Amino acid sequence: MICSECSKENLLKVELCSYCQAKIQLRETRILSDLTSQEIVEIIESDLRGAYPPKGMSLAKSDGPDAIWRVTGVLDKYFNNVTCVNWDPEETSIRVKKLIEEFNTYGVDYTWWISPTSSLVDLPKLLEKHGMFYQEDFPGMAVDLLNLKYEYAQVTDLKGFKIFRVDNKVQLNDFVNAYIIATNSNPKMQSGLVSLFTKSGYKKNNDWSLYSATLNGKTVSTTALFTGAGVAGIYLVSTIPSARRRNIATKIVVHALKQARDHGYTIGTLQASEEGLGLYLKLGFRKYCSFPLYTKYHIS
Repeated sequence: MICSECSKENLLKVELCSYCQAKIQLRETRILSDLTSQEIVEIIESDLRGAYPPKGMSLAKSDGPDAIWRVTGVLDKYFNNVTCVNWDPEETSIRVKKLIEEFNTYGVDYTWWISPTSSLVDLPKLLEKHGMFYQEDFPGMAVDLLNLKYEYAQVTDLKGFKIFRVDNKVQLNDFVNAYIIATNSNPKMQSGLVSLFTKSGYKKNNDWSLYSATLNGKTVSTTALFTGAGVAGIYLVSTIPSARRRNIATKIVVHALKQARDHGYTIGTLQASEEGLGLYLKLGFRKYCSFPLYTKYHIS
C-alpha cells in the first residue's frame, strides 16, 4: 500500500501509514481472473451502494443493515435514491409502501436501483403499484485495470485540450455546470450538487475524485471516480453536445482509471448507460449483471 502523503510503501495492509500516520484507503488488490462471476457482481453492487448518492448531506437516510437509501435534496433523480433493500419477502409490500411515502414527502425526483442479487421477485410490481416506472436496465460492468485498453483513448486535432482533477470551488462549479448541460438536467440543481460534493469531499485523500476536460479553458466533459469501496468506480461521465464525437469521454474515463491504477487499484467498475456501452466495451469492460432502474418524478 502506497501512502498518498509521503509516497512510501507500507508492507502491511494498514489503515494508517507506518511512516507519516496518514490515512490509507484499503484497496481491492485481486484481479478479475482470480474472482468468480458472483464475487465480481458483489463488488459492483458494493461500489454502487457506497457511491450513490454521495454521502455528504442528507434530509433522510438509511445506511443499513437491511436498506441503503438517501434523500439529499438535490433536484435530480440520481441523487435521491434507494440502492439496496434486503427485507423479508413477507414484509416487502408494506415496507415498499412506507419508504415510497417517505420519499414522496420531500418533493424531489428519485430512483430505485434493483440489485442483481435481490431475491425480492415482486419488487418491480410493487414499485409500479406505488407510482414508480421502469426506466431501463443499466449493465453492471468491470475491467481489470492492468489490462485496460487505453490505446482507444487517443485524442487528435484538439488544440487547447486539458484534463485535470477538480481542486477548488470555481472548478467544482464549472464541473457541475458542464454535467448539467451535458445531461440536460435541471439547472436548479447546480447549488445543491456543488454543496453535496463539497460536503462529501473531492480532494486528496477523499473517496471522490472529480475530473474535468477543458477545451481552450471551457469545461466540456466530466467524470467522477469513487474509491471508497476499494475499487475504481466510474460515475458522472458526460460531454456537452458541442464537444461530442471527438473521443473526449473515452479520454477522460481512461485518465481517471489510470490514476486509480497508479494508486494501487486493480479493478474498475461502473453502471453503463445505453449511450456509453460501446465506449466501455472498447476499453475492456465486461458486463456481469444488470441493474433495473425505477424512477419517480415530482419536479416538472
